[in-house]
Amino acid sequence: MDLAAGTTQFTILAFAGLLIAAAASDWRNLTVPNSYSLALAGLFPSYVLASGGGVDWMSSLIYAGVAFAAGFLLFTLRICGGGDVKLFAVVALWAGPAFFVPMLFYTTVSGGLLAVGMWLHHKLTHTAPVASLAFSSGDAGYTKQPMPYAVAIAVGGLYVALQLLLGV
Repeated sequence: MDLAAGTTQFTILAFAGLLIAAAASDWRNLTVPNSYSLALAGLFPSYVLASGGGVDWMSSLIYAGVAFAAGFLLFTLRICGGGDVKLFAVVALWAGPAFFVPMLFYTTVSGGLLAVGMWLHHKLTHTAPVASLAFSSGDAGYTKQPMPYAVAIAVGGLYVALQLLLGV
């Protein structure tokens, strides 16, 4: 293995590790510190340089910008948190045009599974012994509860990391 390939692999593994750390932070505290998004964005130029020009970094910047703009809209509508928006944008940067759609798919599906799991946990721990799993009017306040969506974003990002590693 040459130095460039080793550097590329190390950078991708650092990307994956930072994603896991961001997801763990969101799971514990419902916050994604800016330091994770900044570190992930800071690793990208190293990945681009080490990969020897095989990365369409201009298109990746465009995808990240569009993802950030869409996320900012969702943030202003109070649908998602600012840390999630920044994390998703930086994962879109790494995904680029080649992996953006599958990353979005895995993020969306895992976010849905996370929401269902959190709702089931709520239903099973906060209802009478003969619990109904049907949605009730008493659950209306629960649907507005924050969700650690960085966990789902990390799943999509880990898909991207795996694809990038397989391409090295």
